[in-house]
Amino acid sequence: MKVHDAIIGAAVLALGVSVSAYAHTLKPPRHLDYGPGFFPFLIGIGLCLVGSGLVFQGIRNGRNQALFVLPEWVHSGKAALRFWILPAAIVFYLVAVTPLGFLLTAILILTTIFIINGVAIGRSLGLAVLLSVIVNIAFASVLHVPLAWGVLTPVSRWLIW
Repeated sequence: MKVHDAIIGAAVLALGVSVSAYAHTLKPPRHLDYGPGFFPFLIGIGLCLVGSGLVFQGIRNGRNQALFVLPEWVHSGKAALRFWILPAAIVFYLVAVTPLGFLLTAILILTTIFIINGVAIGRSLGLAVLLSVIVNIAFASVLHVPLAWGVLTPVSRWLIW
């Protein structure tokens, strides 16, 4: 979908204002002139500049353009499914990661995405298992990021170094 630049710019500008305002609430330690809000504030300012530029460009160049233009693939069921599988996967992850655990949730999501995009079922499952185990080991063992184990909690010690 093509959205008018002025609308996208306004959204980015609002995000920048929100990030900057929130960053301002993060108080620095007494012994420093800047603290945890310094870099988020800079990012917010950058978002405000980019958003303002998009709004200006959208108003200047797009006076006769429609606000929303649907692409051709919207009328194709398969292409629409390929698009909507990603937001659905995010929602499924949020719902399923705690009870199922990261490993099983990632395997289910990746297998589904691969199958929808035309990869054979056996290859999809093999790739999903391999990638999920690699990511799990990288995050849990190398980076020490705690991941949900869900139903695999009893065997989790085998996948952590």
